[in-house]
Amino acid sequence: MTPAVAVKRISEHGCEGEVYMVEGRRFRLEYSPMELRADAAYERGFGVRVLKKGRLGFGYSTDLETAVEKALEIASCSERLRLEFASPGRYPGAEVYDSRVEELEIEGARELLMQAVEGCREEGAAPAQVSMSWRVTRREVHNTSGVEAVERSTEAGVYATGVAETSSGMHFASARSLSRMDFEEVGRRAGWLASSSRGAVRAPEKVEGVVFKPVAVAELLESVLVPAFSAENVLRGRSRLAGMLGEQVFGENMSIHDDPTLPFSAGSCSFDDEGVPAKRKALVEKGVLKSYLHSLLTACRAGERSTGNAFRSSYSAQPEIDATNLVVSGDGGAEEDGALVVHGLIGAHTANTVSGDFSVETRNAFYDGTPVRKAIIAGNIYELLKEASFGSDAEEVAGVITPSMRAENLRVTG
Repeated sequence: MTPAVAVKRISEHGCEGEVYMVEGRRFRLEYSPMELRADAAYERGFGVRVLKKGRLGFGYSTDLETAVEKALEIASCSERLRLEFASPGRYPGAEVYDSRVEELEIEGARELLMQAVEGCREEGAAPAQVSMSWRVTRREVHNTSGVEAVERSTEAGVYATGVAETSSGMHFASARSLSRMDFEEVGRRAGWLASSSRGAVRAPEKVEGVVFKPVAVAELLESVLVPAFSAENVLRGRSRLAGMLGEQVFGENMSIHDDPTLPFSAGSCSFDDEGVPAKRKALVEKGVLKSYLHSLLTACRAGERSTGNAFRSSYSAQPEIDATNLVVSGDGGAEEDGALVVHGLIGAHTANTVSGDFSVETRNAFYDGTPVRKAIIAGNIYELLKEASFGSDAEEVAGVITPSMRAENLRVTG
């Protein structure tokens, strides 16, 4: 059964429906001082949603006919809800496919991986774990409203950990094209952080501020702030940003956009997993809250339009709201004088996503050029972003594009 036939069958049952298909090949290569390991995986499956008299049924399987039958059966007894499937639209044709990734073989991947290994060594650190992964994916969304969205994409990532005596350093990168990745630089950054962190001392009792480098900013925002933009959390009262559209929520020097149209960035796409066209949208402009991120379901509940931010973790999961490429911009500078400079964080996922309160441990921190032992930084993301200033060193960190950020009045304990 093809998706087109499945959609026709759903219509013949007097229902509306949507067929999601994903097919992909994933490869992974991992280096350790003891061995070089490789593995591969293949996935192909279908997720089907059926709307029958306002009742939603969801079924999934590696067999499309089975998924359709499951969805039809569940739709006959589920609760009623408001939902309209996507209508046909113009897709932006985002640049998300690189033939070099699809054609990459183990020997070629090994050469790239060893660039990261050697980069780590050149900085005086031992590569403890270095890995890379790459995948080729085909997504399709078809529905009874006439949507026929098909996209083929690639993705590659590299991760490196270096060790120098008792210190370690980590760095990583991901993109949809190999031309956007510098494997040697990833290894160098990991090695430099490890080597530079030797002989760490206790953090000063008082610091004037904290400078979060791009990786640390990305880790903080992804865990603490991004959930607040989800319309699902807004509607459930689990977001501090609820009811604040048009209000000044952060400093005037800060803007945040969600942009799935960036060429070859990790979160780029032409449509989301509900078939809604991808588009750039402002979340915050000069500190003013402009938009939430919507799926079709939350858009119907709120009387809005989907922003194209519904994605599935697999064919067996229903869509959930997420950002694509989060682009942070700002000014004011991120001078390091008198500040604790933090390259990474541990524990950001434990933050309170409702209140914005966080307490995180530093990873590879420095004060006045001297490495600092792990310290605890505590604060509130909303209060922090009202006064934060930003540098001009923007980097892409796995779907977050951000410069360094300086914040004052945070609690730092060593």
